[in-house]
Amino acid sequence: MNIPDLLTHLGAIAVTALALLYYLTKEKARRESTEAELSRVRTEIEESKSRSTLLEEELKNSVDAANALNAEKASLESGIKEKEAAISDRDSRISGFERQVMELNSRITEKESLLSGLSATLEQERKSFEEKLSILDEAKKRLGDEFENLGNRIFEDTTKKFTDKNKTDMETLLNPLREQIKDFEKKVTDTHKDASSDRASLKAHIENLKNLGEQMSREALNLTTALKGESQTQGAWGEIVLERALEMSGLSEGREYHSQPSYRGGDGNTLRPDVIVHLPEGKDVVIDSKVSLTAYERYISCENEEEKGDYLRQHVLSFRNHIRELSSKGYQGISGITSLNYVLMFVPLESAFMLAIETERDLYSEAFEKNVIIVCPSTLLATLRTIHSIWQFEYQNANAREIAESAGRMYDKFVTFTEHLEEIGKRIEQSDQAYQKAMSSLRDGKGNLVKRALDLKELGIKTSKELPPDFSERSELSGYAVSSGKETDEGS
Repeated sequence: MNIPDLLTHLGAIAVTALALLYYLTKEKARRESTEAELSRVRTEIEESKSRSTLLEEELKNSVDAANALNAEKASLESGIKEKEAAISDRDSRISGFERQVMELNSRITEKESLLSGLSATLEQERKSFEEKLSILDEAKKRLGDEFENLGNRIFEDTTKKFTDKNKTDMETLLNPLREQIKDFEKKVTDTHKDASSDRASLKAHIENLKNLGEQMSREALNLTTALKGESQTQGAWGEIVLERALEMSGLSEGREYHSQPSYRGGDGNTLRPDVIVHLPEGKDVVIDSKVSLTAYERYISCENEEEKGDYLRQHVLSFRNHIRELSSKGYQGISGITSLNYVLMFVPLESAFMLAIETERDLYSEAFEKNVIIVCPSTLLATLRTIHSIWQFEYQNANAREIAESAGRMYDKFVTFTEHLEEIGKRIEQSDQAYQKAMSSLRDGKGNLVKRALDLKELGIKTSKELPPDFSERSELSGYAVSSGKETDEGS
């Protein structure tokens, strides 16, 4: 080969080497970019796995919270049943207490009558005893004086006439008389002592009866005061009983109910019901306390059967007037109240309520037809406790709905996350395939770029860097495998 041909060949080799270096540099940059992308993808995968673990923990915590709420719901239902049983027992005891109050009033009347009779008897016996004692004292004094005068006269008359023997006989005669006088004095003294003792015992017994009557009077004082009071006093007492029932129901003022709110009626008048109890879904229950127990108190206190009948009719008429008044207010049509079709008329004294219902069997149905329901403390408390339970279930359902919605949103996020992971996996797989193809074309097969670069280096080109050992070894093995394959083919 002549020198021009050699130079031409070397120039071609140099151009090829430069092209190869440019390609290797570009491929290296692409490889570094691919590796950086692969590292970023791996980092995102790890972060996605961490987020997936956190989401799984949140889902497990939500399930545990839902189970805890179900357990709490079961516990609350059990507590409600226990409270309802306690309320029933308390209502029975209240009825018993009211019967006891009526019995106490009856016993007070009997004891007062007995006390009056005993006082009159005691006064009569005292006067009789004092008269007898005065007669006895006067008789004692008179007999003493007479016996003394008689003795003196007998003694003086016989002093001169009788001897010592006669004097002795006279003393023997008078001694029995003196003993009889002493016995009479003793009996008078004993009678006085016995009478004093009996009088003290009777006085103590009367004092005990008086104390018992005062005690029973104190026990019935609050009820008697309310019954005998003016309408304003009875109304205040009824509001106190209503307020107590609301407190015992567990409802919260300002949230589940409001006391004495003001509304403007259709005719422009201001209406102020005693209590508005709110229900879920925006419904309201109107409660109005109506107390007029004057006729009832007179009926209880009266002993004349004809007058009792008049007072009983007045008591029932009072109920009918209150029912008519409540029905005419028309709370159902007032703006601001989403009332049910019925208004609760609260009667704070259960015995008065029962007396009216027992006397007029149709009274309850008459009220019902006028959209009024009559309630007493026991039935009102049961109603309020039911409303309280409804609110508790509503709060629990709201929490459960929020948990379910949160779990649904979390599940949607989880599905989106898995879709993204799947897309990342596909892209990683595609990148790996491209990477493997690039590496295969770079260092595998006959005439691969690495082998050619190594050949150029062996020809004496100057370089400042070395290929990684893995590239060199793999390229040599690949070239050796190709050469071995050719020799085998030629041998054959």
